[in-house]
Amino acid sequence: MTMSEHGTMSEVGKVLRFMTIYGFGKTIFKIIGRVRPNGFSAKLWKSRKADIGVIGCGQFAFATIGFSIWRRYGNRFAICYDIDVDKQRSFASFFGLAQENVSALDVMTDERVRFLYIASNHASHTDYAVQGLLAGKIVYLEKPISVSIEQLQRLHETIRRTGGQIFAGYNRPFSAAVRHLHHWMAGVNQPLTLNCFISGHVLGPEHWYRKPEEGTRVCGNVGHWLDLAVHMLCWSSLPDKWHITTVYSNAVTRDEDMVIVLTSERGDLINIILTARGEPFEGINETINIQQGDLIAKIDDFRQLVIWQGDKLQKKRFWPKDVGHNMAILQPFSEVRRAWREVELSTLLMLCIARMVVNGDHSFEFSFSEEHKRLTGPSSRS
Repeated sequence: MTMSEHGTMSEVGKVLRFMTIYGFGKTIFKIIGRVRPNGFSAKLWKSRKADIGVIGCGQFAFATIGFSIWRRYGNRFAICYDIDVDKQRSFASFFGLAQENVSALDVMTDERVRFLYIASNHASHTDYAVQGLLAGKIVYLEKPISVSIEQLQRLHETIRRTGGQIFAGYNRPFSAAVRHLHHWMAGVNQPLTLNCFISGHVLGPEHWYRKPEEGTRVCGNVGHWLDLAVHMLCWSSLPDKWHITTVYSNAVTRDEDMVIVLTSERGDLINIILTARGEPFEGINETINIQQGDLIAKIDDFRQLVIWQGDKLQKKRFWPKDVGHNMAILQPFSEVRRAWREVELSTLLMLCIARMVVNGDHSFEFSFSEEHKRLTGPSSRS
């Protein structure tokens, strides 16, 4: 078998595997999003409303946001923009939108646009969200919401002044497994042990995540599990003071193949391992183990949940794989929403750890209340 034949067989195998994981429709969107056939226009069912603007037309916007919106509401997109002209054109062609001479400002000022979906590079998220809120749009902002404390201060102040609606793209709290666990764990005010082991994508040295302004893989990836930890802790009460420890296996790329350990004044233990030693065939793979009181639970890649509590045993399978994207993306149209303060708190924690990684620090004493004062104090309104 030649190398090209082997590659073709591997690609066919991946498509078939993805269909067993995500179903037919999502897999097709993923394929088209990767291939981006020039000039290809899908005959998608058009919604009577075309009121969604998109900034950032990469794979996530195309295959995840695009699929979730289309499956629920049909083709509801009105206009799109990306700094990469080819990505913008292929997104616009597929969804039947105007392709030429479109800027981010055009999306912001388009009178048709009521909902603004932002899935651009991480460093630009806050700027676009602030502009969108000032333009009176309902904003869906992919993670991370900010990559610096200054950005988060500006976003916080804009939300306060405009009273605008904004939703974050942290999706794990919306997964079926986590929502099911909530029924078992809500209000249990006991120390939580949470262990997350994540096998992430291999990123080359030229990948845009590596640019200093993008906030490291802590903002790009690890923020997901920090946000999940904060969300689960908020089911009862979120301890204020935490000791953070980081361990790096490589001094050059400290933001992968690393361990983050958080311990609270109450005795909570959060452990997050991000490894990227080889490309996972099925995409990011994660195993999450939980113990609180007499409850033990395991989430296996958001395809299976097992719960033990005393003599009770419950097993649940989820197909298609449910990482929570669909429900998170549809927040602007739903009553099921995250509390924004919760997202701000998890972002403060994420930014602290990102600074530790950049500086090569191994230990830090963190307080949610003290960090949050940076958003609400006089300096944030200057």
